[in-house]
Amino acid sequence: MIVNVKATNKKSGEVISFALEGDADAGFTYEGTHMQEVADNKIREVNNGLILLGSPLYTIKSGESETIENMTFVTEITAE
Repeated sequence: MIVNVKATNKKSGEVISFALEGDADAGFTYEGTHMQEVADNKIREVNNGLILLGSPLYTIKSGESETIENMTFVTEITAE
């Protein structure tokens, strides 16, 4: 499954968009790298919010969208 991520920084308004590939059982990767090991600090920070317990990343189905908000980002995820 591919999950499109669009995160908006609540302070600066900067938008970060990227895709994750994988599933809830095997985990997700960003361009072949496990989502927690991504070198880009901003993408890794967004990913860290997505892996928290109760995150819809692990329950979202194809065609669905969910929004997650934390201290820094408002993140919308859409599953293809």
